[in-house]
Order: sequence, then structure tokens, then C-alpha cells
Amino acid sequence: MKNGEKGQALVIVMALVAFGGLVITPFLGHAGTGLIGSRIYGEVISQQYSGDAGVEYAIWDLSYDDLADQLTFPGDYVSYQLGEAINGIAPNITVSKGWETIASDNFESGGWAGGTGWLGNWYQTGDSSVIISGIPYQGSYHLQLRSNTGYVKRSVDLSYLPSANLRFWAKAVSFEGQEQAQCLISSNGVDWTVVRTWVNVDADNTYRSYDIDLSSYTLSSEFWIAFKANMGDVNDYLYVDDIKLVWKFDDVAPVASDNYESGNWAGGTGWLGDWYQTGDASITTSDSPYEGSYHLRLRGDTGYVRRAVDLSSMPDAALQFWAKADSFESGEEARCLISENGTTWTIVHTWIDGEDDNIYRFYEIDLSSYTLSSTFYIAFQALMSNSTDRFYVDDLKVRGAPVYGIRSIADSIIIRAVVEIAAGTVSILWWQVT
Repeated sequence: MKNGEKGQALVIVMALVAFGGLVITPFLGHAGTGLIGSRIYGEVISQQYSGDAGVEYAIWDLSYDDLADQLTFPGDYVSYQLGEAINGIAPNITVSKGWETIASDNFESGGWAGGTGWLGNWYQTGDSSVIISGIPYQGSYHLQLRSNTGYVKRSVDLSYLPSANLRFWAKAVSFEGQEQAQCLISSNGVDWTVVRTWVNVDADNTYRSYDIDLSSYTLSSEFWIAFKANMGDVNDYLYVDDIKLVWKFDDVAPVASDNYESGNWAGGTGWLGDWYQTGDASITTSDSPYEGSYHLRLRGDTGYVRRAVDLSSMPDAALQFWAKADSFESGEEARCLISENGTTWTIVHTWIDGEDDNIYRFYEIDLSSYTLSSTFYIAFQALMSNSTDRFYVDDLKVRGAPVYGIRSIADSIIIRAVVEIAAGTVSILWWQVT
């Protein structure tokens, strides 16, 4: 398997049984073909059984207790220690929804040693600084690179992951001619690949989010990311904020999705056809998308879109998206609607005056109480007064069921699992022992 995995990846559909039974015989088949097959016994086997028990307890907690209710948004996580020792070891457990943050830095430390999950501090040279001026994306500080000397790099261990994404917010200011700035990555700290370039047309002093898929690169034990300035003087700037390396296990099996990066009504995957649109509806680059370069915009009292997806084989489903409203007055609103047949519609969320602060927020709508038909419609509708009233949607997904990542640490053994829970059935989508 890639990236030095031990153990095995597998898909198992489990009917949960009593916790005691789970602890007594934790994944014996897996142990038999993994560590036992490698003739590693004694302490390590005890640690693996304890780690298995931690995973199984987390699954029970998600299915029967309130753990799932504590994980509202993608990226939310809960960490705790198992209250009872198994083979003399009480595993430390972390359960995340949607994705797990491996390393991050929002620069709020004000220096080069901030954040968590990194192998060391930022290396920096030239005209680079962590600074409060220039209006950070969030908080009080952000990274600033200037001229043609600003350069920073930092490393993280990604060797145990099947995939990873680099996420950050950045803005460029006052580029002329051939001036540019770059984001680079390296699996060895020697050979570098440019994964994003900012040129003069990008230099509009507006923070935008970037999500770079790293799965096609070697996810090494010392994986580097860097930002480099190639501008003319100290009045040319690249700013970066809120950097994260994440493992996006919620991308394992979405039913349908559209992040609007196609720039047209046929984008995304998993749909029965294109978006139907009428009135003042557009896919646009203006007004700061949640991620990437494009998002959906509805204006006035005519903007309307809808799209259909086949959910007939799904035991559960959820609609997830990011949305924001801007410049609503009293009585104005925007709506999200669903329909099982394209005729009878149900309003599942409404945005009104007071929610129009032009800030993207995440929404998840449980669809399991509706008839999940073979032509299930999702729609957004504008009911505002004019074109200065705006409603936006980005990064929309229809999921079959929530997806969670579980990490169980028992002394030197780390067990990671990705699980989907639908209608009381747990599907283990990925499994790893290191």
C-alpha cells in the first residue's frame, strides 16, 4: 500500500453488538492477517487489541450515544481517553467529522513557532514577516512576503495518510508586469513543484481560499510547503492566513457535488442533469467565493436554480453546503427547498434580514425523513427586492450518510479508521494500523 501503511484497507459492513463482545474479540481476522501473520506478538498484540477496542467504542459512541451530536460541522472533533483500561492500556481516541486537521497555523502566535502538528518552526528568509497590518483574513496576524526575497517553508509528516489537502487563504497586492508569487510543495525538501501562482491580474487585495489536492504527490514523512515572493519592491505584497493540512475523508463517497469551479451550469458530479436556472442567477467570480474562484449567486426576486439527483438506493442522505446573504432589508429572504417529485416543495432553510452579514457559514440538512426518490430535487430561491440584495452558495454536496475519522492510540500502536453510519449500519471505508 502507498505511504508506508501497515495492516490493510478494507470495507466491512458491521452490525454493532454489545460493547463487551466487541472488546473480547476485536477484529480477530484483521489481527490474524496483519501483526500475527508478521510474527509480532506479546506487547504489540496487546496494544493492537486495545487500539481496536478504542475504535469500536468510538463507533458505539457515534451510533448509540451523543458523540455524533457533538460533531456539527466538517472539521469538528472530540478527543477523550477510554475510561476503562483494555489489556492494561486506556486508548486515547479522537473522532473527527468530514476531515481531520493534521497541521495548522493561523499566525496568531505573532511569530514563526505557532500552530500545531508541524515537524518544526517556519524557516524564513528575506522580506518575510508575521504582521498585523494589511487586514488579516481572520484574527490579528497574517504572513506577509514582499519584494523578490520573501520566502518561508515548513514541514509536516504526511507519510501515514492515503491523501491530503493543503488549505489556506491568500491575497496579492500591487503586482505589475511579470511580477508573481508562488506556493510550492516538496516531498524531500530538494525537488519543488509550484502548485499555485499569483500574477498581476490576481492582485486585487482580496482574500480568497485555496484547496490544493496533494494526493498525486508522495506524502512523505517530511513533506514541505513553501511560499515565495517574486515581485519588484517592498510595495508588492503576498499575504497568507489560516493554513491547514487536512485529511479529507468526507470525499470518500459523496453522492453528488458541485463546487462551481466549472464556471457553468453543468459542473460537478453525480447529478441527473445540469442546473436549471432562471431569473437573476449566475455562477460568478465576484464577491469572494467560499473556496476556489466561483460560486452561485442569486439576486433580486427572480433568481432561482434547481437540480436533481437519484437517492432511491440511499438509506439516509444529507445536503451540505456553504451559504451567505448580503444586504437584505426587512421582509426579504432566500430559501433552500427540496422536492421528492419536482411538484411538491418543502422549505428546509430560510435566510432573512439579520443573517445578511456577507459571511459564509456551513449548513447541513438531514434528508432522511423525506422520501429519497429516484428524482430528488434541490433548489435555491431569491425573494429579495433588487439586484443589490444577494445570496450565495458554494461547495455543495449530497451525502449518503455522515463520514467520520477515528484515531485510537494505544501506546506505540495507532489505529485509524474511516466509517460511514447509515440507518444503524456501520461501513468501515478505510482501516490502517501503524
